[in-house]
Amino acid sequence: MIKKNFCMVGVDADFDDFILENKNKYLGLISNFKNKKYTHKHKKLGKENLKDWINIKKKFNPEVIICVDSGKMRESLRKIYGKNVINLISKEAFISPSTLKNIKKKRGILVNKLVYISSRVKIKDGVKFHINSQIHHDVSIGKYVTLAPKCTLLGGVKIGDYSYIGAGSIIKQGIKIGSNCIIGAGSVILKNVKDNSTVVGNPGKYL
Repeated sequence: MIKKNFCMVGVDADFDDFILENKNKYLGLISNFKNKKYTHKHKKLGKENLKDWINIKKKFNPEVIICVDSGKMRESLRKIYGKNVINLISKEAFISPSTLKNIKKKRGILVNKLVYISSRVKIKDGVKFHINSQIHHDVSIGKYVTLAPKCTLLGGVKIGDYSYIGAGSIIKQGIKIGSNCIIGAGSVILKNVKDNSTVVGNPGKYL
């Protein structure tokens, strides 16, 4: 349970249950999302801009959870919401105590349901872990990385800043993924990946 008033920035239906569990503290949704079909459970507070945020902060000063998928957009939004940005860790996730200690020093990290994070994992600001992803020992994850559902990072893997690891992909132990990379859904990565690359398939190949 969250203890302070909070709002969500961006739309992610995977967090609906969290919002319902904490509805007494939930102030609303801040988003440029235009599909009105998604407003059935959400109050609308304002758009993703500084002017709206100044008014919201003055009135409520809420904690802010940024849940959009794009790592670079999460970083850009962090500049708007500043120190109000918090981590969100599902009670249904497992995080090793040694890793959790590291996470508590960061901001904007999202850990969804059924995520497993092992010991001595280094995680920078703004990383998003989708449902059922598995992160094994001694992994290093750069800032604003996004890990899609059911992806697996084996021991000693290193992921560069802003990279996207696709759903169901597997990164072999000791592999290095560069910055600004995209790993396609279902890929199996057996070799290092250079910066600014897109790799797909089993075994992974450059596009």
